[in-house]
Amino acid sequence: MKEITALPLNPTVPFSPFVSDYKNFGGVAVATTFNGWVPETNAWKNSCYISGNLSGLMAMHTVKGKDAEKLMNENFVNNFSTMKVGTGRHGIMVTKNGNIIEHGMVIRLAEDEFGTYAFHPFINFIANSGKYDVERIEERGFIDFIYQIAGPKSLEILENAAEEDFHDLKFMRFMTATIAGHPVRIIRMGMGGTISYEVHGILDDSHDVYNKIVEVGTAYGIEKLGWLSYQCNHTENGFPQIGQHFPYPFDEEPGFGVYQKEIGFLFDPLLLPTLGSLSDDMHDYYRNPIELGWGHMVKFDHDFNGREALEKIAARPHRQVVTLVWNSEDIIDLYASNFRKGEKKYKQFPLPFDQNGNGFGNAQDRVLDQDGKMIGASMQPIYTAHYQEVISLCVIEPEYAQIGTEITVVWGNKNDPKKNIRAIVGRYPYLDLTSNQDYDLNSIPRFQKK
Repeated sequence: MKEITALPLNPTVPFSPFVSDYKNFGGVAVATTFNGWVPETNAWKNSCYISGNLSGLMAMHTVKGKDAEKLMNENFVNNFSTMKVGTGRHGIMVTKNGNIIEHGMVIRLAEDEFGTYAFHPFINFIANSGKYDVERIEERGFIDFIYQIAGPKSLEILENAAEEDFHDLKFMRFMTATIAGHPVRIIRMGMGGTISYEVHGILDDSHDVYNKIVEVGTAYGIEKLGWLSYQCNHTENGFPQIGQHFPYPFDEEPGFGVYQKEIGFLFDPLLLPTLGSLSDDMHDYYRNPIELGWGHMVKFDHDFNGREALEKIAARPHRQVVTLVWNSEDIIDLYASNFRKGEKKYKQFPLPFDQNGNGFGNAQDRVLDQDGKMIGASMQPIYTAHYQEVISLCVIEPEYAQIGTEITVVWGNKNDPKKNIRAIVGRYPYLDLTSNQDYDLNSIPRFQKK
């Protein structure tokens, strides 16, 4: 008899008997939804959510030693020489071809120590190359927890949970605090697009901290965020995500495949099916930071892996990232094809998105101008319950990037009948709430000890 195995539950999120469906997310089972994806996705516009989805998947790897800064500078597009202790930064690593191979959060813990999130296993490959004098690269994994708390009520909830005033914590800064009697790190950042925070601590304390935040947050309408709603965040707030909007180009780095075999973590993007109408070549699905709107983070004042490729891209007209707003009548016709007898139905659009292409970033579609010329690539679309529209992130030729430009998305996998869906270029990011860094915290009541 074949042995049946099951994924372990995410250990940092207390078990909920009301969850009926789970998703494999980074090797653990995470709840698809807790209270339904519609109230969950609306929570971070109207109240607040708490998410533990990134725990483990975004494990912190600390890089410490004499060459820690050198390692970071030579392998990131960012220049970390100017980064101060106590601050955070969006870090980006690229291949020799300039394509994003890992990106995530970097915090500076000391002059010779950085905490990195979501860079495994590529940063481990670099640290173990023998080129750098680093004392260790420590993988925290499920030793730690990461909670994201986002929405207009997030600051009030955190302050009342910690019984401390965090109003003076600036964007991309962190500090220590205590929640439920346990030490935690509070970082003012997050994927919500509007005011948001992260709370970090050790696994043994996770349930106490989580439950305390939920307990305090109940009066403010807090929602536990499941996997479905979490994936919608990145498209709404214009933050392209590796594994969701584009795949990992692990095949572009010499020697990396051998290293993956050595550590038992083998991922070959060329073995993935190419979904959508874009191409049969997975290399067309890779993305560079300049076309994704992150060119301001690429610092050509230092040598780094992939610099020459990015300099060439930056020197000529290049694609720009925009939001596409899909025509609702054409989306409805996708569903109507189910009821036209004798016709093969179109590829369907499950709400809020098609999960078959999620987790690998290998679902993209061709974008055409009014004359049928290919001008860009649309990355996995979502339905946004807040705006009641289907939107997608798209990299498009610069002359078509103006708001209101009419284009066509070719919808359908390789063997599907294709449907030309009308769309227009919308605002980017599509989320029109005040951003985290611009939020007026003085409009939020400060915590007052009783």
